[in-house]
Amino acid sequence: MGIRFQMIIKNAMRATVEFHGVDDDLPDIKVFVVKGKEDISIKICDRGGGVSRTILERLYNYMYSTAPPPPRDGTQAPLAGYGYGLPLSRLYARYFLGDLFLVSMEGYGTDACIYLKAVPVEASEVLPIYSTSSRRNLTMGPQVADWSHHVPGQGTRPAQS
Repeated sequence: MGIRFQMIIKNAMRATVEFHGVDDDLPDIKVFVVKGKEDISIKICDRGGGVSRTILERLYNYMYSTAPPPPRDGTQAPLAGYGYGLPLSRLYARYFLGDLFLVSMEGYGTDACIYLKAVPVEASEVLPIYSTSSRRNLTMGPQVADWSHHVPGQGTRPAQS
């Protein structure tokens, strides 16, 4: 799981260099790690310029990236630009009953907050139970539109207030 969260630090470093320039005196990236009774909390704070709220909503979409596209000529190994780092990092955190979220201030920087279970036994992954009855429910039940997809002919689900 650690490799996924290294991507968040790499994102912070890339954003800082792109925002301030290579020749400038770069601001520090601050990392806080705190172990509580239930959670290990990690906060990564950069001054890499942040992103707007409209872009912030898209950062968890697979294949969306704020980095320039990776070179395709094979001359150098790309460090960013594929759009998998944040979505996979959040997926791993949630899989082990934690979470990841971003708070960004456009024009200043971004804070990434990661929560993980402090007690390994409590971080057991949550797997769906698959049986004959669940298969029947999945294949024979009526399909309805939800927040993640649209079912043809069903319209969209009304917003919850």
